[in-house]
Amino acid sequence: MVPESIHEFFAASAGVAGALIGLLFVAAALLSLVRLREVRWSTVRDALFLAGLAVTFVIQLIEGAEVLADPGDSGAVNTIAILVIVCFLIGIARAWELIGGPSFGITEEVTALVRSHGQDAADSGDDSRD
Repeated sequence: MVPESIHEFFAASAGVAGALIGLLFVAAALLSLVRLREVRWSTVRDALFLAGLAVTFVIQLIEGAEVLADPGDSGAVNTIAILVIVCFLIGIARAWELIGGPSFGITEEVTALVRSHGQDAADSGDDSRD
């Protein structure tokens, strides 16, 4: 039975511990990239991704502390929610890349959609003239 007076302390401690463990993994991954001394685009991209992940952890930690200090602060909660959604989308993209899914870009897909829609309109216009 945990007294109510220190319940928030345990919640905050768990959040800080989780963030620090995450930062530890990010730092270890960055150190392994430095140790390999291989400078390729994929290595630079991975390093930038890991640095961005570290920044995300720090922002979440700061915003989480603000939520604990002032639970009525909706701005901090919104920031955390946006970060979670962005990380979720990046995770889906990385997982797609890892399983070897086909590579396609949003601009190519939108261009193809617009062209097919334009061609369908032109084809239907030709039929009405017959």
